[in-house]
Amino acid sequence: MQREHEEAMRLDFQQHYQLGRDMYGPGVTEADIERLDVDRVDIEKRWRSGPHAEHWNYLEDAQSDWQRAPKTMSRFMEDVDHNGGHGLTEIQRRSQEQARELTGNDRTRPRIERER
Repeated sequence: MQREHEEAMRLDFQQHYQLGRDMYGPGVTEADIERLDVDRVDIEKRWRSGPHAEHWNYLEDAQSDWQRAPKTMSRFMEDVDHNGGHGLTEIQRRSQEQARELTGNDRTRPRIERER
């Protein structure tokens, strides 16, 4: 995947994710939900049927994983880091980072100091 295609995918995914969140906002009408859903589906179609569908699907799965199991995903990424990045391609790594950020799981946790 060329860098400009990856950047376009990441922007589209961010928009896709935000549209999904907007569907549950205060004061959203049925008509709003339908319009937002149409916009989301249009974005999905571009990526799911194109040459980069594999990358889109990976990013979508990563977002879902970070949403459902952030502690597990944090441990997974710590293992990847510990092993020098082995196990993920650079694109997959950036997808994990984007998914973590989008789901609000990118906040660093304070380190707990233990007495010795």
